[in-house]
Amino acid sequence: MFEAFVLACLVDRHHMCITLKDLYGPYDTRSQCVARAKEIDTELPKYMEEYFVRNFQCIEMNPKFKI
Repeated sequence: MFEAFVLACLVDRHHMCITLKDLYGPYDTRSQCVARAKEIDTELPKYMEEYFVRNFQCIEMNPKFKI
């Protein structure tokens, strides 16, 4: 299982960034997670127009801590 995280930075201040955690996951495969991160990249300007996606990461969840 993978969780998507997106690094979004201010358009006019590239050093001021926030990390967004996807609320729809986790995803069974890395490719599903990457697809979701790209979807967030496309949709971000609708909701946070002063930010742009600088990077994203899909992190594998530790299976020991499954609920």
